[in-house]
Amino acid sequence: MATLSHKYLAGLNNSQFSKLIKEQKSKQTGQIKKVRSLLTTIEHYLFAWDKVDCCLLVKNLLDADSWAEDTKDSGTKSSKDRFLKVTLTDAPVFQVENIQANLDGSLIVLSGPQGVAYVELPSNLPSLEAKQQGPSVKSARSSYIDQKFLLCNSRIRIQEVKFHPGSPTNSHVVVLTSDNCIRIYDAFNSSRPEKTIPVGPKMSQHSLHSSITSSTTFSSCLDEAVSFDFGTPFEDTRVTVVPQKRDGVPIFLFPVYILLTNGDVYTFSCSVQSNSSRAPKISVIGPLLMQPAALDNYGGDACSLLCLPVSPPVLVIANRTGNIHHAILLPRATIEDGDDSDHSPNIADDLESLLSKASLTADVKADSVLHVTETLELDGDILDCSESFSTEDYLDGNESALQLRRDPACSSRYFVVHDYGVHGVVVPLVDTLSELASKPDSDVDQDETQRVMLAETVVEFILCSRMKSSAAAPPQGVVVYPLPPTLIVMLDSADFQVISLSRLLKPAVKAAPTTNTAKVEKEPFDAIIRRQLQRTHSQPKLSLPPGTELPLAEVVKLFSRSVQTLREEYIMKQDAVREALEKKSRLLELHLLQQFDELSLIQQSKGELTTIAHQLAEKYEDSLETQKSLTQRVEKVLYEIQRRSPFMTDAEKKMGQELRSLETKLQALTQSMESLKRREQLYGAKVSQQQDRNTTSGHLSEEQKTSVNEALSLQSEDIRGLLRSLQQVKKKLAV
Repeated sequence: MATLSHKYLAGLNNSQFSKLIKEQKSKQTGQIKKVRSLLTTIEHYLFAWDKVDCCLLVKNLLDADSWAEDTKDSGTKSSKDRFLKVTLTDAPVFQVENIQANLDGSLIVLSGPQGVAYVELPSNLPSLEAKQQGPSVKSARSSYIDQKFLLCNSRIRIQEVKFHPGSPTNSHVVVLTSDNCIRIYDAFNSSRPEKTIPVGPKMSQHSLHSSITSSTTFSSCLDEAVSFDFGTPFEDTRVTVVPQKRDGVPIFLFPVYILLTNGDVYTFSCSVQSNSSRAPKISVIGPLLMQPAALDNYGGDACSLLCLPVSPPVLVIANRTGNIHHAILLPRATIEDGDDSDHSPNIADDLESLLSKASLTADVKADSVLHVTETLELDGDILDCSESFSTEDYLDGNESALQLRRDPACSSRYFVVHDYGVHGVVVPLVDTLSELASKPDSDVDQDETQRVMLAETVVEFILCSRMKSSAAAPPQGVVVYPLPPTLIVMLDSADFQVISLSRLLKPAVKAAPTTNTAKVEKEPFDAIIRRQLQRTHSQPKLSLPPGTELPLAEVVKLFSRSVQTLREEYIMKQDAVREALEKKSRLLELHLLQQFDELSLIQQSKGELTTIAHQLAEKYEDSLETQKSLTQRVEKVLYEIQRRSPFMTDAEKKMGQELRSLETKLQALTQSMESLKRREQLYGAKVSQQQDRNTTSGHLSEEQKTSVNEALSLQSEDIRGLLRSLQQVKKKLAV
């Protein structure tokens, strides 16, 4: 997917898409000023709801930069300044206050206090874009969800509508109504709910009737459910008669957390993968106990709930007065029976016990407790940070309340949308809990969990849409484009504000404390500079409605605060960093000179060591020669000692045996030699006699005699060689 930069999206205000929204805004009169959510995104497409024509306007954000550059270069309007207008076959008759797209971008749900509808988007949406300047009008199928009950019943008011994240078809819609019931519908079969789960206390018919004051304005009851959110899913391991797998795929349960106006939180777990009548009954748990206890239950005017994606779950509860509570859902601490004393649970101990389990699940038990870790107070006035929201702003014909929006690009960050603009909140507790949960059980200790609880949350006033003295101008839509992280806000004046999320405040980096036994590591210098440049607060972007005139005193005060913020958060910190850099530079120069001195000493030592090495080499060669001479002398001495030893060795005994065997063979050869000599003498005598008898003719020819003499000569030489060998052996053995 192509990336997108925030500096190009600033051209949205000059596009035909924005101009049409402003024109339609000018036609609306007499509407109540309240926070709405009329923007949503599907990939790189921005969807906006047109209240006048009751249709959807679609803008390709990838064209937001190219058409502006073409217009600047050519001076004429570019054909890329185009958008799509999606008309509905059955436009909703109720006032739409919220639009939301499902996960695959095939459906958009439209909701308001009096009804719910959905729109089936065309599958070939990219090919439906206009090929020339201006809008391209297309039609899309739309229908109501449970029209008979939600639209036609004047006693029922829609509190909140969301797509179920575990829907296998991405078509299941969850609706929270004013009768404290959650209904799950399938958009393609929405005549009746698939599941109806009552939560909280039952409301009487009188309270339902009295809660309706007009067609668009309602007064909340103290025990009325106002918001809900989904938690992290977990696999269903319950033992039931219904198989826990569907087509070989395990069934996952999604915990649902419901907030009541009095601050109570209820929860249950359900799934839309299996809607069998034999499925186990859904049990609602609540209200969850909140620790530490508070007399007002942390405020009786709760209005919005958000569950951050982490295990254990972290719930964010917002009140109309601008207070936001962060609470971790943990198992309840064990209290001994009979102990009536006040119990102050140690959150770190509970975290350690929870993280020490082999597997973490989001399943909520009946004894679970919400541990409130911190409470934030949002700035209600840009000129006076100490002044929070006032309840009078919501009782004087204005139903605006705080709305929580999660950031899909960062799990630890969310946004608070209210009548004064948008706040950004970064909760480092979420990332730290994820790291602790991924560690082995042996690596998690209590000290580390305590540091988790002490992590500071960063709150930044991102966009201010009104001043305390000016008219209400709540934002009408807030969406986050993830690539790159960019916040798009549609103001009450139909202007678009684009803010890069990479420029927001981040939690300050703090070095972890070290023990005496641990090795102390020096903090890098760049980390020190980064910590010194870390901002603690910032000046929000001011975007007031057109025609707003501020009193001179407020203008001067606003200018003074901007100058003070610039001085404290930028100039003073940069001066401190400059001094630190200069000090570091001086230290590095001194260290460099010291290193040069040490280098000269090292060179001098090198020469001395080279001379010593040559001397040692000569001594080594002399030692080798002496060692060789001594070795030879020792070998000779050992040889003489061994030779003169009165005892024979095994080798000498073996050689003696070989000599005796040779002597035996020699004696046999001597006897054979003597026998041959006697035979020769006898034969010679016979030959001489024969010669005497036969003088005229010999028995042997001359050649035969020569050959016999040669044979006898060879035998004689062999015998002499054997005799010499025998004599040498005797000499060696000193026999």
